[in-house]
Amino acid sequence: MILVDLADMHSHVWFGAHISQEGRNFDEVKNLALEAEKLGYDVVTVMDHLMNQFVPQGKSSIECWTTLAGLAAVTKKINLGPLVSCYGYHRPTILAKIATTIDIISNGRLIFGIGAGWHEAEFKGFMGGFPSNIIRMRGLKESVEICKSMFSNEWTTYKGRTYKIDNVQNKPQPIQKHIPIMVGGAGEKMTLKIAAKHADISHFLSQGSVEEDLRKFSVLRKHCEAVGREYNGIIKGTGFGVFFGESRSEILKKYKKYVDETGTPPSIQDYYLDKRTPVYGAKKDFVKVLNRYIDNGVTFFTLMFMDNNDMIKFSEEIMPEVS
Repeated sequence: MILVDLADMHSHVWFGAHISQEGRNFDEVKNLALEAEKLGYDVVTVMDHLMNQFVPQGKSSIECWTTLAGLAAVTKKINLGPLVSCYGYHRPTILAKIATTIDIISNGRLIFGIGAGWHEAEFKGFMGGFPSNIIRMRGLKESVEICKSMFSNEWTTYKGRTYKIDNVQNKPQPIQKHIPIMVGGAGEKMTLKIAAKHADISHFLSQGSVEEDLRKFSVLRKHCEAVGREYNGIIKGTGFGVFFGESRSEILKKYKKYVDETGTPPSIQDYYLDKRTPVYGAKKDFVKVLNRYIDNGVTFFTLMFMDNNDMIKFSEEIMPEVS
């Protein structure tokens, strides 16, 4: 049975549990994914980082796509995807083959998240150099176009400035007739333009407020108008950390525990709480903010939880209020 249904995604709010692999082994990631599935989340996402995001010597991550393969084999109904895969870590033909295999293992539950990447040290260490922004944007655009073709066609030929593909075969084809493509990033000149042309889902991490996130989506709307795409045909999504607590001190205590477990540097707590999170605190605050998003057409949320109790609380107390 094919479980990713774009029509269904347009018709109701989707909530995802985003699982960082930093400082976690596969069993820990697997157990969180199984818990999210049990709690009724629509999607589990994992990150595509090959080293610690913020501290080179910090706790690192197990690899994204092989992790997704393992999750695809042990879960039954929850959708899966990277948030988001860096185009530059795989040649697009290989990435399309990997993604196709995950879709087959999961019996049609893959959401294909892809972005340009940003981690300079990671690029240099694993790929031998950090391309300029314009080259990364070109590589992202061409990778999306190649993967999109390979997901739908057994044979693909492509001639771009970055990649030239001569009659590559993708067989067997994915289970899904149309793997949803999620373009990640909030860059106004290029990333949102690529999303306007190619994305089924346009997603970026919250910029810290509903107002700023909606302004970004207004830029997406303008790009849609420029390329002749129906804005409402694209699912709009954002992601942020979920911090429940009656006071900031209570939340910071919870955050410290998460820091100790994952190796995230304590110095970025204000970055997450104030610059990447539009709401934290009590249930009523979450419901109010989520309804503001939903009323403005943002219906896809990927949420990072500091602890398992918050993931349970959100599913039991928030999701029924706004779904």
